[in-house]
Order: sequence, then structure tokens, then C-alpha cells
Amino acid sequence: MKDPKTWMKVLDRVFDFKDKVNTSLGRETRREWGRRMIKENWEYLNNLNVLGLKEILNEIHDNSNSGLYRDFMFAFEGRQMECRPLTFEELAHDKLSTLAATNLPSTGFNTVMSGKTDLNLFRSMSPIIETTYYLNSLRPFNWEDMLNLAFSDLERRLVFALDKFDEVEEVPEPTAEFFQKLKETRMTSEQTKELEQKIGLVLMHIGGEILGMGFEDSFEDYWPTMSLFNQFLAGCSAVQYDREEIMDEDIIRAYRTFFKLIKTDVTQYKADPELVRDMDEDNPDYGDVMVCKSCGSYYKLEPGESVDDFESCHCGGELKQVHDERS
Repeated sequence: MKDPKTWMKVLDRVFDFKDKVNTSLGRETRREWGRRMIKENWEYLNNLNVLGLKEILNEIHDNSNSGLYRDFMFAFEGRQMECRPLTFEELAHDKLSTLAATNLPSTGFNTVMSGKTDLNLFRSMSPIIETTYYLNSLRPFNWEDMLNLAFSDLERRLVFALDKFDEVEEVPEPTAEFFQKLKETRMTSEQTKELEQKIGLVLMHIGGEILGMGFEDSFEDYWPTMSLFNQFLAGCSAVQYDREEIMDEDIIRAYRTFFKLIKTDVTQYKADPELVRDMDEDNPDYGDVMVCKSCGSYYKLEPGESVDDFESCHCGGELKQVHDERS
């Protein structure tokens, strides 16, 4: 992977200067504070009697020492594309995404306060998968890469198989019922919240130890995305056990999935040829799309048409119009 960017080095110099001042005054430096936070949170986690937690701590230790975690963070910042993005109509070919978009609530005050799983958590999957893909390809995404990222079955594997995503042969078809259950999942146990937060804090401060203090400002998008991704997987785990409450075991399963994913060559997962057969990189087709909340079917609206012109989907489900603002 490439060396830290110039702005990272500048930030490090700034914080090195501040640390020299603090040292001269007998104060704790940022690096010393970060190391203390790692130690305190690590000890807290190490003393918990949570099945599978020791495995997660071992993963954190091994991935940090091997350099994998550092490479993954830089891949998150370094990923880029050399082709156009997919349009809403093209993305509507993916049933998982359309069902999520029409059944999960958008992030708002109510979902934040209730802690329920929402669309923002679902959308954290894409940047994490993109980062893992980039980590294995180490080049800007071309059109074929974009299709593979959007239309392979990897997202479905993660949603329905979690830490067994690379082992299952058949992946279930997504349904509206699954997302209706998923949107009700929430983390209410203070112990579970503390477990999730402490693991995240250990990873964040290890990032500071690897990259130098001040990295939080440069990687401000990485931390919430990683956290949302693991919260989303934990919700998927709860649904599989027919629960609304996210428990400790769901957090462990989520992080086990995350660590397995970042060590996997996800470029092996290819787009379904049937879904991308008519997609042309040079001729994007922008426009509004009507999708069904029940079966995930989609239909491109012609000029002058709107969702009000249709009573329901052929399956009887409710229709929702999605506007492509790029058109």
C-alpha cells in the first residue's frame, strides 16, 4: 500500500509539536493517552465473559501486527473509480437494494433515538466491500469492477450467511418480510452497547498507534462507516434468530464477519450476467424508477408517468417512486 499522504504527515508534525509542549509541562501526550485508552478498553473487554470475544481480540491483535488493518484503512481512503457511477435504474436490478430502499426507514430523529436498523446502516455495506475489493485490486475501479461490486451475490451472502458468507452454496432470495423484521431490530442492552463501543474504541486507538495521532481527522468517514457496518450485520444476525433485540452474540458474529471479509479476495465474486446484460458504460440511462416494496420488482417510468398512474405491483404490493437526481 502507498505511504501516508502529505496531509497525514503535516498533522503528525502538528501533534508532535503539541506533544513536546505537553511533555515539557509534565502533561500526558496524545500518544500516551491513546496507549492508555487501548490498555483500559482492552482490559475491560478481556475481563468480560462473552462467548467468542477472545477470538475477536486475537483477530484485532493479529490484524494490527500483520499490517492488514493499516492497509485496509488506507484502502478506504484510496479507493476511486475511472468510470461513471451506476444509475438508479441500473441499481434497481439488484433486488436486495430495492427491497432495502423501500422497506427500511431513512435515517431520521426517530430511528436515531430508537436505535432501530435503518437504511443508513444498510448502505454502509457498499464502502466496506469496495474497500476490500480495492485492497485486492490496488487500482481504480473500471466498469467491470463496478458491475461486480453491485451485482454479485456477496452482499446477499453477508446479509444471510454472515461469517459463513464464503461457505454457503445457495443464498436465500431477499424478501420484504426480512427487511420488515430487520427494521425493528435495535440495541437496548447497556452491556451490549458497551461491548460494541469498547471494541470500536480499541480499533480506533490502535489506528492512532499505527498511523500517528491526529489520524481521526483524516479518517473521519472510516470510523462511523465501520461501526454502522457492524451494527447492520448484528441486526441481520438478530433477525436470523427471530429476535428484535441485538445481543452480545450478534456483535461478536458481526465482527467475526468483518474480520473474515477484509481477509478475503472478494474480486472472485462476479456480477450475475443476466442482471448486467444490457448495461452499457457509454450510454447511461437516467430516469425515475418505480419499485415494489413487496417483491422488489422495478419499472422505468416513461416521461409523464408517475407512481400514481399505477394501483399496485403485479404481486399486489405497494409501489414507490425513486427519483434519479442525476437525470
